[in-house]
Amino acid sequence: MSMPDRLRLHASHLDGLRVRLGRVRLVVQRFEKDQAAFGALCGWVLTGLGERHVRHDELIAYVEETFVITVDGLRGVADGRQTLAQFVGEPDDGPRSATEIIDGVLAVVEGREWVEPLLAESAPVAEFAMPLDDLASVLRASGLEVAMARIPPLRRMVDDLAGMPDVVAEQARLWADMAGDLRVIGGDLRRCLDDEFGGDDRADVRAYLTLMGNNVEALRGLVATCTAMTVITKAAGDLILLARDIVRGLIGDLVARVSAWVADPAVVPLPVLVARLGEVVATAWRIDAYLTALVTSIANLSRSIDG
Repeated sequence: MSMPDRLRLHASHLDGLRVRLGRVRLVVQRFEKDQAAFGALCGWVLTGLGERHVRHDELIAYVEETFVITVDGLRGVADGRQTLAQFVGEPDDGPRSATEIIDGVLAVVEGREWVEPLLAESAPVAEFAMPLDDLASVLRASGLEVAMARIPPLRRMVDDLAGMPDVVAEQARLWADMAGDLRVIGGDLRRCLDDEFGGDDRADVRAYLTLMGNNVEALRGLVATCTAMTVITKAAGDLILLARDIVRGLIGDLVARVSAWVADPAVVPLPVLVARLGEVVATAWRIDAYLTALVTSIANLSRSIDG
């Protein structure tokens, strides 16, 4: 096959990859424009997530545009309007390795160093180690329902933690899907370059391969970013749900205790009343401590995105 025909065939392959990149950009546009999915309490902290969607779309658009320019340039070379050397020019050394940029973020997120100690080892059941009989379980569930219906500040607090878990899970899935699609596109580009020019040792071809190698590395960087955002999105959503379950459990448990105290017809000595009041105050302080730990943890996580 002549060089002009090779260039035209190669250009058609690149154009196909460009179309596939355009489809990936459509996935990015499905993301929520704000962070309401993470709840009013924490969504505002995760500023980097919303900005990352926009930045990611810009980066994919940039790679897509380089494919457009390359396809036009190769067809111009094939038609004799310029030489390959003139089109390539002097390619630079390429971007810094994607793994060098992202690995540190993944290590921090997966290592959970950003999670405050109060939440680091917690689980929804950890606050209620004492076994419950059926009556106690009913009292706790009913107590939570009553508190949500009759005490507006408690309801608002839990609503602020609720968010939209299904939307968060969908966002994490979309990041993972994009990582898979971009990984395949990057691999196909690498194979396309190797299969169609790998045996050619001409200086202009080597320069072209260096130039396109930058696009391969850019796609790897996008894959790494998607992978990191999958982990970050899931980690944020999981921690918010954990804190929400703990707070709901604390509220339900306290209301169940108060209900039992009210139903008790016996005269309660003053020391017992003081102790019960202390339990109420202690529960309020613990709820506040968990909420503070959650906001601090999410702020720590957000810095890994912003950085």
